[in-house]
Amino acid sequence: MVTSQVASQLGSIENVVALSAGQYTSGSLILMVSYGAHFAFILFFLAMAWQLAPRYRIVPILSAVVMASAGLSLLREFMIWEESYELVGGVYNPLAENTSFTNAFRYGNWTITVPILLTQLAIAFGLARPELHKRVVRMIVPALLMIWTGLYGQFGETGDFLRLNIWGIISTVFFVWLIVEVRGVIGRGVATSPAELKTWPKNIWWYFLATWGLYPIAYALPQLGFTGDVVVVRQLLFSIADISSKLIYGIILSRYVLRRSALEGYVPAAEALETSPLGATVASQRGD
Repeated sequence: MVTSQVASQLGSIENVVALSAGQYTSGSLILMVSYGAHFAFILFFLAMAWQLAPRYRIVPILSAVVMASAGLSLLREFMIWEESYELVGGVYNPLAENTSFTNAFRYGNWTITVPILLTQLAIAFGLARPELHKRVVRMIVPALLMIWTGLYGQFGETGDFLRLNIWGIISTVFFVWLIVEVRGVIGRGVATSPAELKTWPKNIWWYFLATWGLYPIAYALPQLGFTGDVVVVRQLLFSIADISSKLIYGIILSRYVLRRSALEGYVPAAEALETSPLGATVASQRGD
């Protein structure tokens, strides 16, 4: 452990806590699985795009962009994790070779990916272009303010937590604003969805709340104590949230627009769903 005076200047608790071999290995595995999962689904989303009606193809293509961006960011986090710890006497000590760890790369990545994720939502629900542009801007503004204020606050997690909490509250205000805007888009999604798919936007809404709600928990976690378990659990929460809100979210939206494409009469989408009840119904309507 370093002195409290130095600790207050280091930003992240990862830089002030020594880890056991198990904790260090767990952190490495969490980050490795995280970037590996994102990279693994790039081709999946690109391939899925060709099963969709042209107006919806951008949805999985944007997911592929998110996978590449998030994968690169998490790979960088993994590399810094590996570089910033040194094994001494059976314990992994931080600040190896004066290299410090930071979660700021996650925030930088969220600045890129979160606007894309929100844009996907409006596109998937088939909003007309003027409304789409307006809704997207209204979601992106609070989202970026939420991310940037959280980034500033997280540099205070090794001090007296005043900075962490004040900016955490400010970031939460923007999060609530974002939730209100997303709820409006979900409402439009229910209105514009075919009758067979109206439950999908409602389920996506609850999924959004559950997965995005993990981030503020991970943000506040350092206040439970400067321990190796807190360090590892926080990386786990961040990674679960990233995979859920990007990768799984992308799959859900892609499956939604696949079904929507089929119901709108796009043959490749109906063929992709041929073995499902919906696909059989669409095929029957086509006379297959």
